[in-house]
Amino acid sequence: MQRRGFLKLAAASVVASAARLTFPWAAAAAKADGVSYGGVLYRAGGNGRILTSADGGVSWTLHSDLGDIYSVSRLAVDRSNRLRATVDYGTRGFVLTLGPDSRSWLTT
Repeated sequence: MQRRGFLKLAAASVVASAARLTFPWAAAAAKADGVSYGGVLYRAGGNGRILTSADGGVSWTLHSDLGDIYSVSRLAVDRSNRLRATVDYGTRGFVLTLGPDSRSWLTT
């Protein structure tokens, strides 16, 4: 009887781990539409990349590549109508604001 209990527990652990592994893809699919700013959609593309779409999300092109050591956790338009990117580096995070040229990012 103890073996059966162990096998049930092991199977439950495997299923729970698999569910956690698939969650990031589900979250990315939910955010696929991006954030609209200046008539262009912006979204985090993984590995420190920010992508843009001018055709409503049909196709995406690289806007910025911050590097593999960074991750873009959030893109949002603030109250001052500026696009802000929350970027994580290890356990630290910082915010970048899209510059007036719509190409460069400025620290805030």
